[in-house]
Amino acid sequence: MKRLLVWALATAGGLAFAAVLAYAVLSALKPGGEVLAVPLRWWPSRFEWHNFALPFEQTPFARYYANSVFVGVTVTLLNLVTCTLAGYSFSKFSYPGRNVAFVVVLATLMVPLEVIYVPLYALIYDLGWVNSFAGLIIPAGTSAFGIFLMRQAIDSVPDELLEAARLDGAGVLRTLLTIVGPLVRGPMAALALFIFLMNWDSHLWPLLVASDDDHRTLPVGLAAMQANNLGASGIPMMMAAAVLALVPTVALFLSLQKRFVEGVAMSAGLR
Repeated sequence: MKRLLVWALATAGGLAFAAVLAYAVLSALKPGGEVLAVPLRWWPSRFEWHNFALPFEQTPFARYYANSVFVGVTVTLLNLVTCTLAGYSFSKFSYPGRNVAFVVVLATLMVPLEVIYVPLYALIYDLGWVNSFAGLIIPAGTSAFGIFLMRQAIDSVPDELLEAARLDGAGVLRTLLTIVGPLVRGPMAALALFIFLMNWDSHLWPLLVASDDDHRTLPVGLAAMQANNLGASGIPMMMAAAVLALVPTVALFLSLQKRFVEGVAMSAGLR
């Protein structure tokens, strides 16, 4: 009965989310006058495929899309490098203050990002990084959660393998690249998915540091598009833009679903 109840609740929740997504896709294909029709009509009277071209024709949507892809991929790669190096250090090296430093890193997880946005923005302003990709990428270049995840993963690598690599003349970085890296590819893939999804959906920080179309990311661009298309005729275009914005995240999740679940389990201490 317990398993049946869990299955029923999971199915109901999945259907609810699927219904919202289906309604968004169908609304993106409706003529403008049908979106707010009463009673509600799920199926459009005719399919307006041109709605998916309108964001590119009427707004800098392609630029927003390219900015989000560039920022998301760059931030993800930076996090893979910095978090793996830090996790390797905390896991396999002994030095004074290591445990204290790791506790400090974990303590930052309890600080809401909104608390540090004001001093962080002041720093970015002084550096001249407002309205630049550096202001969008550098502050997100590492993650306390990512460091914790990689440290937990690297802890599972036997010390005997590292000692054997040292005896064979391998240096620290070569040991990381040839021994540790291949053994923690699963957690690294999970970390990459976490970081990319988080940055793809980030809105507040890009809104603060990128006010021009040349550096706006998709969440900020969609908000600006919504402000300029408040009428019923603009809703299908906004729905189409939102559906297009979902494509990379849905594709990534479907392709790395197993790694995503593995990452959740590891972060919860169930590994």
